[in-house]
Amino acid sequence: MSEERSFAERLAQLIATVHPPDRKPYSYREIAHGVAEQTGVTMSATHVQQLAVGARKDPKRSHIQALAQFFGVPVTYFFDDDVAGEVDKQVEDVVAWRDSEARNLAQRAMQLSARDRETVTALLDQLSSYDDTRRRDGRRRKPE
Repeated sequence: MSEERSFAERLAQLIATVHPPDRKPYSYREIAHGVAEQTGVTMSATHVQQLAVGARKDPKRSHIQALAQFFGVPVTYFFDDDVAGEVDKQVEDVVAWRDSEARNLAQRAMQLSARDRETVTALLDQLSSYDDTRRRDGRRRKPE
């Protein structure tokens, strides 16, 4: 297992972030039911909860595969830092897309000319760089 994040931490991350946009995260019961329905692998809600909080540290291979299928991630998500990082970034992008303000900005940007979109991209890159520098230096932008 990676020294970065444990199986439990990665499962908890999926539970917290991978769910339909119009609702809160799935309950352990919903996950257990969904896993059984999608894969035929049975596990109790208590078992899912124990895996997510690290109380059970040695999940069965069939449970790992079933959870990966339920959440739509590769099995290697639970063991490979690079894969986990890539998947987490994709999930972060989807969550951001759920944000109506981000979606509105993207839709407005698509109406711009190619040159103007390049200008907006450059501005966003500058703002991101500015925020990164301030974060490293221990300073934060004032909330708007």
